[in-house]
Formats: sequence, C-alpha cells, structure tokens
Amino acid sequence: MTKKHVTSTLLVVFTLSLGLSACQSTGGRGGYRGPRPVLYPNEHYRKGGIEVAEMDISNCMYQADRSVPQQDQLGNTAKNTLGGAAAGAALGAIGGAILGNVGTGAAAGAALGGGAGLIKSGLDATKTDPNYTGWVNACLADKGYQVTGWQ
Repeated sequence: MTKKHVTSTLLVVFTLSLGLSACQSTGGRGGYRGPRPVLYPNEHYRKGGIEVAEMDISNCMYQADRSVPQQDQLGNTAKNTLGGAAAGAALGAIGGAILGNVGTGAAAGAALGGGAGLIKSGLDATKTDPNYTGWVNACLADKGYQVTGWQ
C-alpha cells in the first residue's frame, strides 16, 4: 500500500467513526430524555405541584410515543449519507483532476461527504418531531396546563 492509500483509508475510517458517533441520539422519544415541555405556573400547575405536573408530562409523552408515528431515521440517514457521498465524490474528482489524481480525490471526497451526511443525520435525530411536541402540548392543555416551550 502506498502512503496515499493509507492516508485515504485512515481518512475514511475516521470520517465514518465520527459520523456514526454523531448518530447516537439523545432525543426525547422512548426514554423521555432530551427536550421536555416547560409549563407556565398557572393555577392548575400550582394546585397539583411539580410532582403531579411531572407525572402528567411523562404520561402525555408516553401516550404520544404510542400515537404519533416516528420518522424513518434509518431512511433519512441513508439518504443523507449517500447524497453526501455522491456530492463529495463529484467535488473530490474535480479537485483530484486539478491536482492530478481523480480517483484519490473522488474517494476522499466521497468519504468526507458521506461522513458529513452521517453527522447531519445525527444532529437531525436530536431534534424533536413537531407532530410529537404538538401531541404532547395538546394532551397537557387538555389536563389544564399551559406549555411555554420545550427544553
């Protein structure tokens, strides 16, 4: 193996490792970690207290988990990764043509683009689905709470 091949291989491994680590979700569905509703301390909230409010929040999130279809994160990850790899390969081939080695440029570009797509998917996975938050907000409103936001 030449020095260029070793460098390209290490670049691919590093980029994929970075992208896969970004895919680990800290999002709120399923374990109720991540963003949670913030409640305005209206009369209903003050009457029940924080413990009752937290139980109601968890109950509404549980119901939303069962009622709102989850987004296809695997499909989104595949689209982002393949799209990034294709765009990276094209740009890498152009750069490689300018520098004298189209194949190496395309390979490095594909690795970087694919890694960028994986990272984007990882960041997208930490966002709360607006359908999910809307469902939880409506459930809490039905119970007498006022949601001021999510954090």
